[in-house]
Amino acid sequence: SFPKPTSLIRSLLAHATRPGDTVLDFFAGSGTTGHAVLQLNAEDGGNRRFILCSSTEATPKDPDKNLCRDVCAERIRRVIQGVKGQAGFTPEQGGSFAYLQLHKLPPADAAYELTPEQSYAWLMLNRLQAVSAMPSGTVKPLGRIGDCDLLLVPKVNAVAIKALEAWPAEHGCARLAIYCKRPEGLAEALESRGVKANVYGLMDALMSGVA
Repeated sequence: SFPKPTSLIRSLLAHATRPGDTVLDFFAGSGTTGHAVLQLNAEDGGNRRFILCSSTEATPKDPDKNLCRDVCAERIRRVIQGVKGQAGFTPEQGGSFAYLQLHKLPPADAAYELTPEQSYAWLMLNRLQAVSAMPSGTVKPLGRIGDCDLLLVPKVNAVAIKALEAWPAEHGCARLAIYCKRPEGLAEALESRGVKANVYGLMDALMSGVA
């Protein structure tokens, strides 16, 4: 009923942040902080990012009450698109975001319970990239650094190996950096096919936070 004034938060951020900072709000509420970050970026050409956290998800007691999804995320989505005659925000102004739910897994269970979608999201977040739906196909692109494509291969099989063999020619890259659960076997298969690739263990990358 009493959202924080966007103008107040924008003024505070103008004094307290630099154009490339990341703003963290652990009490996101209706998403005012994210809205203010977008406005400030548009005003001064900044590239601030925002992380909005809240525990107001649906619960067994209130299964239909989900303020994170239905209020905060929806507000940010509409603001980015442009509402009430106001212009939207471009990706350069921070005009993109991912809606994610936190799941806690014991380290010993991660290899068995972690889904490909969760692995993809974590690898993208660790590179400070905007997260959208995981791409289709057996090979999931994570981005490019120089002439090297970063890829996630959730399941190593003949189809995935064939796709990786053709990847450099089809996508115009010289090298591959690949995350998968069977790095040794995949590395041998690609080497025998003349594919230049560094292959890393997916679980090692996820557990260490290095991607």
